[in-house]
Amino acid sequence: MLVKSTETKKEIREKYRKIREDLPCEMRKDADARIAERLFNEPVYQDARFIYCYASFKDEADTLRIIEESLRRGKRVALPRVRGKRRMEFCFIKSPADLKPGFMGIKEPGPWCPKAPAPMAHTIVLMPGLAFDRSGGRTGYGGGYYDTYLQGQTQCVKAALAYSVQIAPEIPQEPEDVKADMIITEEEVILCSQDCPEIR
Repeated sequence: MLVKSTETKKEIREKYRKIREDLPCEMRKDADARIAERLFNEPVYQDARFIYCYASFKDEADTLRIIEESLRRGKRVALPRVRGKRRMEFCFIKSPADLKPGFMGIKEPGPWCPKAPAPMAHTIVLMPGLAFDRSGGRTGYGGGYYDTYLQGQTQCVKAALAYSVQIAPEIPQEPEDVKADMIITEEEVILCSQDCPEIR
């Protein structure tokens, strides 16, 4: 479905939220497995020591298998905990059992989970969102949490997880918006930047 560049972020957000909601359940499950497999096959994932993930919510691309497999492989896994308006921190977990309902009902690390440092080299930050374009432009849910958290973080790899129907021709960008270095869908891995950081 084409998106005209004259559309606002709010209009794009509403359109792609509906597109994602309308995906049939079986198609979504198949796509979730393929997205995870594509991520696991990426050298940047295989070489990463730290996986900063998020707990998928409602009809987002599933992250539970990514969390479980990353822990199984001995990677250090951290998830976000909201600390206020546009503020979040990542905390390390040892198991999905460390996740409890938090802000907006989204699962967050419990208060016993230690705070993770700012993302550095050898780190992949997995980003949620409603729509993306092939240059890494992203529209999230309007809270600005990831844009604030990732401002100036150039050593980590920022990878978005999305269904192929979430790829838009163009997402309007503001100076403070943080772009994805790569987007992983069930159909392909999109390399958005020639300057994507190397994990190795």
